Amino acid sequence: MKKFYIYSFGCKVNRYETELISQKFKSGDYAIADTPQEADTIIFNSCSVTNNADKECLYLLRKSLKLPQKPQIILTGCLAINKSQALKALFPNIEIVSDKKSLYLQPDNQSIISFENRSRAFIKIQDGCNSFCSYCIIPYIRNQMWSKQPKAVFNEIENLVQNGYSEIVLTGIHIGKYDGGLAPLIEKIVKIPLDFRIRISSIEINEINDSLLSLMRDYENKICSHLHIPLQSGSDGILKLMNRQYTSAAFETKIQKIASMFKNIAITTDIISGFPSETPAQHQGTCNFIKRNPFSRLHIFRYSDRSGAKASNLKNKVPPQEIKSRSKELLEIDAAKRKDFLTANAGSTRKAVSIAQTQSLTDNYITLQTQSPPKGIFDIKI
Repeated sequence: MKKFYIYSFGCKVNRYETELISQKFKSGDYAIADTPQEADTIIFNSCSVTNNADKECLYLLRKSLKLPQKPQIILTGCLAINKSQALKALFPNIEIVSDKKSLYLQPDNQSIISFENRSRAFIKIQDGCNSFCSYCIIPYIRNQMWSKQPKAVFNEIENLVQNGYSEIVLTGIHIGKYDGGLAPLIEKIVKIPLDFRIRISSIEINEINDSLLSLMRDYENKICSHLHIPLQSGSDGILKLMNRQYTSAAFETKIQKIASMFKNIAITTDIISGFPSETPAQHQGTCNFIKRNPFSRLHIFRYSDRSGAKASNLKNKVPPQEIKSRSKELLEIDAAKRKDFLTANAGSTRKAVSIAQTQSLTDNYITLQTQSPPKGIFDIKI
């Protein structure tokens, strides 16, 4: 029997689609290889959000081309779309699949029954983005808006829960744009009569409405007390250049409201350090914004130009060494925020699921060391 190996890069959507690809190959009489050295076919499900994502993928691709068994190599994903022609010229011996859907079922039939080597399962309920933030190329790559039909979502969740997955992460490129509304979908999901919880992946501040917050309050045992809300910058001037559709004041008002509704909710966020023309004062304004607001964790990205994104044409680029310095300061704030959040939760009891043999994850996104954690959802003292 032939064997395949998959490298998966980037977001939760990519990881879900990697599982779809894996499922398709297994149904075609392939077995999963433990290492690339054992594989007859190697698939790269690429990401192209940052330059580093491109570099990592290309490094491993070149490494795979040198394997003695000469495997078939397939490159798909956002990098394959974004740089298709250049890659074909650079790597004539690999198969570049720009349309990933050819590697799995068509959208209306997308469904997984397991999530390889993971205790939590991601399901993709939405695809596509039309926001056109100036630093991002994803709207040019994943520009077709699509939402999975509710019945298909329910069936997929039921199959995953029955196969032992107690946490289901709802994901998409822009899940707040789910057709028919995210809150109405979740209102039906929480009524599925099985023992599981859902976690909402990244969602924009403007798409968190009272209906969604009310559901989170009314079904606290079904919906994780965690929202990942990208901020990107605490400066209104930079937010405008980024084409983000909110002000820092509006963002602050909303997250303060959320924090007041839910005790010790995890509010995590994304920050871009060193966006073009960002002044030291604007950077400091972002730092101050983060310090005074109830964030529990930061995901920090050093700005890098993406060819085709509008921000790449902006002048007054921040020097790389200054970007590094600013990101270091943000990392220090992140460390302090994480410590403060853990301290605030110390001694409390939360609902958790196992994520490894010696680790558990609480509903409010705290990872704890646990010896032989039980299956399903259980109480844990922090």
